[in-house]
Amino acid sequence: MTRLLDAVLVAAPPELRPYQTEAVAEIEGAYQDGKRAPLLELATGAGKTVVAGEVIRRATAAGRACLFLAPRRELVYQASASLARAGIDHGVFMAGREDLENAWAPVTVASIDTTLVRVLRRGRRPFVDPNLVVVDEAHLSITKRRQDLLNLWPDARLLGLTATPGRKDGRALGILYDTLIEPVTVADLTRDGYLCPARYFSLSEPDLARVETVSGDYHQGQLNTAVNQPQLVADIVATWLTRAGGRRTVVFATSIAHSVALAEEFQRAGVAAEHVDAGTALGERAQVFERFTKGQTQVLTNCLLAAYGFDLPVMSCVVLARPTKSLVLYLQMLGRGLRIAEEKADCLVLDHSGAVHRHGFAADPRFWTLDGKYALETSPITRTTGESKQIDCPECGAVFAGTRTCPECGYVLQPKGRTVASLDGSLVEIGAGLPKEEMDRVVFHAELRGLVLERGYQQGWAAHQFKKRFGEFPPWSWNEDPPLEPSLATRRWIKSRQIAWARAQQKSRAS
Repeated sequence: MTRLLDAVLVAAPPELRPYQTEAVAEIEGAYQDGKRAPLLELATGAGKTVVAGEVIRRATAAGRACLFLAPRRELVYQASASLARAGIDHGVFMAGREDLENAWAPVTVASIDTTLVRVLRRGRRPFVDPNLVVVDEAHLSITKRRQDLLNLWPDARLLGLTATPGRKDGRALGILYDTLIEPVTVADLTRDGYLCPARYFSLSEPDLARVETVSGDYHQGQLNTAVNQPQLVADIVATWLTRAGGRRTVVFATSIAHSVALAEEFQRAGVAAEHVDAGTALGERAQVFERFTKGQTQVLTNCLLAAYGFDLPVMSCVVLARPTKSLVLYLQMLGRGLRIAEEKADCLVLDHSGAVHRHGFAADPRFWTLDGKYALETSPITRTTGESKQIDCPECGAVFAGTRTCPECGYVLQPKGRTVASLDGSLVEIGAGLPKEEMDRVVFHAELRGLVLERGYQQGWAAHQFKKRFGEFPPWSWNEDPPLEPSLATRRWIKSRQIAWARAQQKSRAS
């Protein structure tokens, strides 16, 4: 990864988009008006680091030293690559990064965790004291430790960057930031072609029969309960095979065990799928992302890891296999799929938890504030403490606890998959003015007849499968057309029906 970043060609500053130019002007105007810490809100994929790079370039031209803080290793690499593309000389400060020849450059990109340990806790000064501190994922920066770190440079200007200027706990970002800059909306970015539109498949309707009406609208508390049920609806793998079988996809699961189980289910269905989580070794994690980027892996399952710091524009499907009350988390997950790419028309959002009904569409207007009063409801998570479960190493027999790596022989325990029960049902497309079914019916029928020849099925099989798909039998005259080689999409649609039938049989036997 280091060599890859070092190989980025130094280039002239990139030409800014109109809204990016406006953002830079608003940031500089805020400083001129006496503000110390503006917070820039730009959607995922809109180029927050590009804007920050221009602000940094102008600051260094004026003789100021700059520090860019990022909360994850992947974000450090992304910021470094962005600055390199803009021709900005900089150093990188992060655990495991050995190429420190630019450590005393006027610009440093740093891991906030490494900086907390080595600068705040140990009192070291491995880079120039900054006059400007840029904080990526700024909604995470108001914890006490991070505030203590930023207080080391009380005279420095701050610039916060975020796609979601709010927190799950509702705490006010105004603790650190003194003005909010919002140069463009998601709707504007989508209209102008800087983000791709999303198509949403979710529960057909939440059950609102018992929700009272107050002042002409639903009772908010009862409405929240009605549309935020803990169960998942519809089979995740079968739905994906039906709706998105040809798309690069990220799946957000409820837990590590659930993510592993989903990856295994996709693999059993013949789909190249892998799981990754925060406990995955760095080298292995990089290899997983590389295979996903190259298309060797089509589906990536995870538990929140890809919500931050994951950038693959060609990805065109997001599966929400977990419920959430957090608007911030919801928008971060959607944002993974909204970047534009060649031949990418849209992003499918397959919502198995009803989150779309609770939080709306990505392009809906939202009014953020710095006082923490935006409705970001959450339930506190309580944890019970106790002794860690003892583990017998299957490799050497050692007994240990509190880690997945055996301290004696280094064997790494693989997480076990755990399924999450889903209710019977299917997802339907929601929203106004949505496009009609993409698959051409004549072609689909011809490909079904190709499967009849390939597998030796009865002649009526194709017509009955067509009816399952479209609700009516095909015209008899279509049988005169030559059969076609079945496409991957058609094969996966048939596979999804087989999975659904097998699940129904299992439930029937269990009852």
